[in-house]
Amino acid sequence: MPGSPLDGTRRGRFAQLPRRIYLTYKHRGVSSVLFKSLVFPLRLTPLDRLLQLGPGPGSEAVAARRWYKQHGRPVTIVIPSYRDAKLVSQLVAKIRQTTDRDRVRIVVADDASGPEHLAALGQIGGIEVVSGEQNAGFATNVNRGLRVADPRHDVILLNSDVVPMRDWLASLQFATTQRPEIGIVGAKLLYPDNRIQYAGTIRNPDAPEWFDHRYRFKPADWGPADIAGPTLAATGACMYIVRGVLDHVGLFDEEYGMGYEDVDYCLRTWKAGYEVVYAPSARLHHHESITRGTSVRERERKSQRVFWRSWRAFFDERAVLTDDGRLRVVYVVQDTKVFGGLRVVFEHLNGLAERGHHAELWTLGSEPDWFDLRCPVRSFSDYDTLVASLAPREAIKVATWWETATPVWRASVVNGIPVYLVQDIETTYYPEVAVRRHQVLNSYRPEFTFLTTSTWNQAQLAELGLDASLISPGVDFGTFRPLPGAARREGMLLALGRSQPIKNLPLTLAAWRRLELCLFGSEPELAREPGTRYVTAPSDTEVNELLGQATAFLQTSSHEGFCLTVLEAMAAGCAVVCTDADGNRDFCANEANCLMPDARPEAVAADVRRLLVDPVLRSRLSQAGVATASAYSWSQRIEQLERFMFEIARPRASSASPTSERSPASAVPRPGPAHD
Repeated sequence: MPGSPLDGTRRGRFAQLPRRIYLTYKHRGVSSVLFKSLVFPLRLTPLDRLLQLGPGPGSEAVAARRWYKQHGRPVTIVIPSYRDAKLVSQLVAKIRQTTDRDRVRIVVADDASGPEHLAALGQIGGIEVVSGEQNAGFATNVNRGLRVADPRHDVILLNSDVVPMRDWLASLQFATTQRPEIGIVGAKLLYPDNRIQYAGTIRNPDAPEWFDHRYRFKPADWGPADIAGPTLAATGACMYIVRGVLDHVGLFDEEYGMGYEDVDYCLRTWKAGYEVVYAPSARLHHHESITRGTSVRERERKSQRVFWRSWRAFFDERAVLTDDGRLRVVYVVQDTKVFGGLRVVFEHLNGLAERGHHAELWTLGSEPDWFDLRCPVRSFSDYDTLVASLAPREAIKVATWWETATPVWRASVVNGIPVYLVQDIETTYYPEVAVRRHQVLNSYRPEFTFLTTSTWNQAQLAELGLDASLISPGVDFGTFRPLPGAARREGMLLALGRSQPIKNLPLTLAAWRRLELCLFGSEPELAREPGTRYVTAPSDTEVNELLGQATAFLQTSSHEGFCLTVLEAMAAGCAVVCTDADGNRDFCANEANCLMPDARPEAVAADVRRLLVDPVLRSRLSQAGVATASAYSWSQRIEQLERFMFEIARPRASSASPTSERSPASAVPRPGPAHD
C-alpha cells in the first residue's frame, strides 16, 4: 500500500542535510524566509561488514568463500541420530559435496536406536559413530558427540533432516571472524517449499512461554531476513559453536528432554560474554514439517517447566530502578548535530532528569552545542565500544534511529530493557536502496518495547505486527510563543528550507514562482539568483522571532514522522500552510487551524495567496493554531513518558507458566530429532 513501511518508491532520496539557515527572499515587495537544519550525517558502516550492513547473502557468500579458501579451519560436525540412517547417509553425502573433506570430521551420535540401525550407520563411510545405551533425549545425545569432538575444533550441530547448500560452512565460519565476541552462529533454514523456517529466534509475542523463529513462512528471498546480525538463539538444527564457547560454557543441559535446550545453551553463551548471530548466507533446507508444533508432548512440557524455572527472572525481572525507586535510562543517538528528532530525545532526557531520574545520553557524536542538555553525555568512537560499556548496565536503553537499534539490542540481551523510540518509519529515507530498507525493517525487532510519536507511525508499526505506545512531542512554550508587539512584515513567508527530499523544498519554490518570486543564492540546490539573505544556525529564540515577523509559515513536506516545526509555528501564532505529510495529521486540520493544499504548486500558491491578502483568515488560523499547540506541553508529555518507563520497569507478571496448556501452531520451540 502507498505509504506503508514496505513502500520505498514514494519518498525522495535521503540526502545529506545542510546547515541550519534562514533564507530571506524579496521580490516586488514580497519577501520570504526559509530556515535550514544542521547536517545529521549518517555514520554508515561499510557495506562489506557482514554482521552489520551486508549487501545481501549472495555477495556475503562470495566473500565467505574467498576467505574460507585461504583461512578455513577444521571443524567437527556432530549429527544427533535416532533411527534415521538413511537421512544421515544423505546428509553426509551432501556435506562431502559442499565442504573440503580434509577440514571436516563427522561424528554421528546415536540415541540408542538399536543394533539394526547402528549397523546401517556403520555402512556409511567417513564418519565416526558414538552410541548410547538408552534413549535419553536430544541434549544428552548432543553431548555424546561434543565429548568426542576434536578439542582443537569448533563444532557444528546438524540435524539429520537438513540439506546444506553451497558455501554454508564457509559462511558460518566466516561469520565467527567478524567480531571476537561472536560465539555461536545460526544459518538460514528453509522448508522444502523454499519458505523460511528459521531466520533467528524470538520470544513468541502472542505466547511468551514459547520461542519461535523470526520470519517463519516468509519467502526465501525476503529482504529483511537477508540481514545478518545478532539473535537471541540459534536453532540446534544448525548451530556453529566456536571452541572458546565449548571450553567456557560447556555441554548442553541434559535436564532438557526435548525442546528449549538450544535456547538455554545460547542464553548461557550470552551470559558468558559471547554473542549469538545469524548468518543468512549460510543456507540449508530443513525437512521439519511445516505443520509441526500443533501438538505438544509431555517431554516438551517438562522441558518448558525446566526452562522457565531457570530463566523467568532473566526475561521478566530486569532491575532498572535504583534502590530509591528512580529510573535508570540511557538514550543512544548516532550524532548530536541539529535535527528535529534529536530535539525530542533531548527534551525527554531533560524532563526525566528534572524529575530526579538517572538519564544519560550516549552517542558517537559529541555533546550538543545547540541545545541546553542537562544530563550526562558519553561519547564513543564506534558502536562496538559503546556496546561493551552499555551491556553491563542495568537500565532502560533507548534506540532512537535504525542504526542504533542493533547496538542497543546487543547491549540489552543480558542486562536492561530495550526500547525503540520510532519517530518515523525510516524506510522512507531510502526509496532507491533496497538493502537499506531491509535493514530498517529488520531493526524493528519484536524484542523491543516500542514508543512512537504519531498515529501514522503507530499504524505503520502495527502493519508489521508491532504494538507501540504513543507519546507525541511537545512544544517549549517558553521559547515558541506569540511575541507581544511583534511587527509582522507584510508578505513575508517563512518556510523550512532543507535539501532533504522528503521536505520537498522544490514544491515551496515552485509555488513561489507562480507568485512571480525569483529566488537567488549561493547555495545552488536552494536558490540560484541574487537577493538571498542567509541566517546561519539561528537559536530557538531567533526562530521564534522570525515566526513573529512572518505573514505565514509554509511547509510542503511529502512526508513527516510528526512535523514538530509546524506545531512550533502554530505555538508562535504564525498562520500555517502545509501539505498532508502523514505524521502532521495528528494536529493539522484544514481550514480549522491551517490550510492544507494538495501537493501541486498551483494549489500551494493559491493558499499562500489567500493568506497574503486575507488578514481575517490569518488571524483566525493564528488563534486556532495557538489553541492547538497549547495541548502539547512538554510537561504533559514527560508525565506520559515517565508512566511509560515505570510500566516497563515493573517486573512483569510472567505468562510463561510452566503448567500452560497453550500450544499455538508455529510457536513451539524446535525440538531435536524425535526420541520415543
